[in-house]
Amino acid sequence: MKNKVFHLLLVLLVQVGLFPDLIISPVFAQKTKVNLKKYKVEVLPLKKQTQKKYQLKLIHPYLFELKTIQKCLVALKFKKKDIFHIQKGRIFNNDLVKRLAPLIQDKFTQVNSNQRVSFKISNASGTVYLRGDTFLTPEGLHWRFTALRGVPWGIEDFSISGEPWELALQKGQAYKQRYWKRSTLVVQNIVNWVIFENILPSSSRKLPELALNPVIQKDKKSSNKSTASDIKERLHLLKQLLEENVITEKEYVSKRREILGEI
Repeated sequence: MKNKVFHLLLVLLVQVGLFPDLIISPVFAQKTKVNLKKYKVEVLPLKKQTQKKYQLKLIHPYLFELKTIQKCLVALKFKKKDIFHIQKGRIFNNDLVKRLAPLIQDKFTQVNSNQRVSFKISNASGTVYLRGDTFLTPEGLHWRFTALRGVPWGIEDFSISGEPWELALQKGQAYKQRYWKRSTLVVQNIVNWVIFENILPSSSRKLPELALNPVIQKDKKSSNKSTASDIKERLHLLKQLLEENVITEKEYVSKRREILGEI
């Protein structure tokens, strides 16, 4: 009985603001199973301002092995403090790994040197449950998150009330850092942005970037419909052959470059 009264008193003190650092996010406190309905993976621009600020040189498009993306999703973990303990867990459960890994792998073959692979997952009510993006640089494979378990948090949003959650570093991972000068150089970890430093780009897996001539791009709707459709169909068939182990990954990369070189 005393323990129950003590717990209720703590909750009351938190609610009235006497212990702001102990605020519990109700979404993280929920233990019920979330009904995830919508999965969206797409190619979006990465702002030039962001690239310049963090000196990001994107190595895109790129052919990842499916198992590489799967291992990354499994290895991404978070932690969140509440009143009594630190909650820890995987960001992507097995079902999300199964659904998202092939989509992310495919989008990496389509992005260019100014784009990123973005993903968003919503629950049945349409609320964003998880949102983030990924891209490859000479530093390694980057993963950024701006919503986790329904709790949004912007990149570099260093709130005085503390982080609502943060990524838990695993072996081979490091936080992205920001730097600025006052009287001395200040370095700060961005704890919702991690880099897999053990996943470095290989020249053999870098794909040629799609770059259409402006004149061709202008007239592609009228004069190049059949050509574009034919190339898309051949690429789809080539990927099927790879997935069915009819051809090797080396043969896939070589032939894909040959097909894209016809554009």
